[in-house]
Amino acid sequence: MELIVGAIFFSNPALWIGSVALGVPIIIHLLTRRTPRDMVFPTLQFIRSAKANQSSVHRLRHILLLLVRTALFLFILFAFLKPILIRGTGFASKNDKAGKSTVILMDASASMGYSRGAVTSFSQAKVAALEILDHHSAKDHVNLILMGAVPQSSFDSLSKNLFPLRKDIRDAHLTEEHADINAALAEAVRELNSVPGRRKEIYLISDFQRSNWSSVNFGVVSRNIELIFIPVGPNNAENVSITSVAVLPASPTVAEPAEIVCKVANYGDRPCEVPLELMFEDGEVLSQNVSLGPRMTASTSFRVRIHKSGRYECRLSIPNDGLDVDNKRFFTFGVTQAINILLVSDDTPGKAKSGSLFLNRAINPFWESQDATAVASVIRSGQLSELNVAGAQVVMLSGINELSRAAAEVLINYLRDGGSVVYFHVGGADAHNLKLLADVSDGDFVAPFTMTGQIDLSLKGNYATLAEANFDHRLLSKFKESGQLSDLKFYSFFSTERVKQKGRILLRYDDRNIAMAEKTVGSGAMLLCNFGCSLEHSDIARHTLFVPLVHEIIKGLRPSAGARNSFEVGDQCSMTTSAVTKGDQVEFRSPADEVVDGNIEVSVSGAAVFFPKTKQCGFYRIYVGDESVGSIAVNVNPLESNLETLAVSQLRELAQIPGSNFHATAGSQASINKLLAGRQVWHYFLLGAIGLLALEQILVSIWKR
Repeated sequence: MELIVGAIFFSNPALWIGSVALGVPIIIHLLTRRTPRDMVFPTLQFIRSAKANQSSVHRLRHILLLLVRTALFLFILFAFLKPILIRGTGFASKNDKAGKSTVILMDASASMGYSRGAVTSFSQAKVAALEILDHHSAKDHVNLILMGAVPQSSFDSLSKNLFPLRKDIRDAHLTEEHADINAALAEAVRELNSVPGRRKEIYLISDFQRSNWSSVNFGVVSRNIELIFIPVGPNNAENVSITSVAVLPASPTVAEPAEIVCKVANYGDRPCEVPLELMFEDGEVLSQNVSLGPRMTASTSFRVRIHKSGRYECRLSIPNDGLDVDNKRFFTFGVTQAINILLVSDDTPGKAKSGSLFLNRAINPFWESQDATAVASVIRSGQLSELNVAGAQVVMLSGINELSRAAAEVLINYLRDGGSVVYFHVGGADAHNLKLLADVSDGDFVAPFTMTGQIDLSLKGNYATLAEANFDHRLLSKFKESGQLSDLKFYSFFSTERVKQKGRILLRYDDRNIAMAEKTVGSGAMLLCNFGCSLEHSDIARHTLFVPLVHEIIKGLRPSAGARNSFEVGDQCSMTTSAVTKGDQVEFRSPADEVVDGNIEVSVSGAAVFFPKTKQCGFYRIYVGDESVGSIAVNVNPLESNLETLAVSQLRELAQIPGSNFHATAGSQASINKLLAGRQVWHYFLLGAIGLLALEQILVSIWKR
């Protein structure tokens, strides 16, 4: 049985009976007092004065010896009681009689896999969690939450059953995910607040990586909850990682030169040179060395030329170090026979003078020839879907009806992900469509101009010409010297009003109305052409300029890098493929070639594939029979690579909680034991008793002289 007094508890409280020994010095003092006796002396003044002085000094000496001997007995008693100093005065609250409510938050993110030798930060965290659990009894309510992309709790609520918690800690596996610490902390607070009348505490076991913890919201923690921070792993460990990769262009055509650009980061304080390898799925390897200064990121590239269309899986790698998971970067890219254009039009099929017909012929003047550099797929606006736009490098809109809200959202999401849209304005539905696109974009898309009316100069036999051009822009630079743009005639277009500081104006008519403007949306771009390609709207299709202008637009707007060719571990990931049809037996496999859960939605235009949860880096593949028909690259979050940590003082400032509710200690068993079990101080009392005994002997020997 332990007795708690303030912030100290006594391991041997039964020995408090020894406090009666404190009366021994007092009894001795009383028994050794001198009894006054009457004596007859000559009436001499000096003798009386000397006697009075000796009596006063004698009493003072007795009192001092009494205090020293009483303190000696008290120190000896405390030494036998074995007092232990424990943390915080609140630690000894009366609520302890009902037990504690504790949630252990253990970081299982990728950075916890850093190791020096064979010991990882995560293995140290498991030892720390078990040590914490050993300091809880059957009356305590405890739960364990693993911090990953989604918090994983051992129980739905706090439990007294500690045995399965120990098993969960021992069996816990490190993830390759980026931890959602805010979600885990909020779940811990929710569980603690559901149990009233107990002392509440949250143990946070982590490497306290700055990139992960600096944005944590500790404001959700109630003032009656103690936070105990337990750092594990090294401080500011050195690490080198591959942080990103991009293919330029995003989807090259056969035999087209392409660049694979990657970034390698050195998070250490020393310069280094690392060998970088690029491996293709057929086993071909390209390599080069990358020199990195301290705390520096370098960009390097491999130039390749692919001579066969298809989808390719590739891997970049550097030698393993303390954190292996970020030494590889997986990616996929497609090689097409020609640039894929999606032409969306509601023109009457086969209409001889329609703008979509002229655009289609300009995109691929060679028709069935293998020399085509671009090919168009034509659909109606009502068929717009994520599946249709997924494989297109540029989407062209011409002569479309009013878009549905779903179709507008498809276009905005396509733009945000890095796609490009060319919109030829030819009809009354275009003003409605621009307003709808602005509405669904939540402010991402604001057109550079507003349409104030429709102008039809053909009624008077007139036309407009181009008077101003921004030849510094990549779409028009090749037409600066020819002067052909000024020869174009435009019969029908919209009157416009400029919206300041929105987009760029590329062309203006001779009446100052805007003819062409560009606006970025997310990672993509929309080109707004205030004219049509049909012979009713302009004569642009009659000019030799038309085909090269269309191809310069395609070339200039074609995405330079993939919208998203990689997902992060823990994400739901998706892709589209045309290689799956209804009735196919589809199987989903992980990078470890294990069968995993997946969903597929098959439509006329293709199939959308979803992996609900990804657990490791590598390629998640889709199989029809024994043939792989698609794959998705999954990588670790780059934020996991920077192992710079937050110091205890920084954590205290970040948490901004009362000092009595903030505690921190190293993750070793001894440190945790000292924090939780308290510090043994009985030996200090024993040393004090020895010192008091020596003092008593010194005083006695001096006063006997």
